Amino acid sequence: MTARAARQHAVSAQVKPVEDGFLVPPGHPGAGEVTAGRFVMLPVPGVEHSPQFFRYSAALEGAPRTSEFFVLIATPFGDPSAAPRALPHLERAFPSATVALLLDARTGWARASVSALKDAGRKELAAGCVAAVLAGASWDESDPILVELDEEHFAVSLVHHVDLWDEVIAVTGAGPA
Repeated sequence: MTARAARQHAVSAQVKPVEDGFLVPPGHPGAGEVTAGRFVMLPVPGVEHSPQFFRYSAALEGAPRTSEFFVLIATPFGDPSAAPRALPHLERAFPSATVALLLDARTGWARASVSALKDAGRKELAAGCVAAVLAGASWDESDPILVELDEEHFAVSLVHHVDLWDEVIAVTGAGPA
């Protein structure tokens, strides 16, 4: 895809952080509480371990409603299979949410996989939420942040305001077939 075509496929969006913390099984000590560090201990039936999550409300510019997104962190710290195993339980507990599994990240780049998408524009918004994790949680100031989401590639430029991210999300192409 040419740079000109990518610009033609860019969308503007707003991504607002809702909460972040750890998924925990119901009955876990502290389940449903907020820690001193302001992490939410979100009880989700079926979850056995405690993968980290970020929850967002996001909308394309001018859209009449927002959509809910979760980004689960699949990192080599602790049990690397905890987040993938938690995925179906989170999707069951929040059926209207889109869940992205962050598989790998470094400065300016992330690779993720996303759950089934129900509405147009959700893949771009999911890429925007993954970029917001890097920008907000990792203090990544890259512009743009490149996001590989399944077979698609996005370039996300973010500007932080008081309580949300204004983003321009461009589809930059598809990965190898």
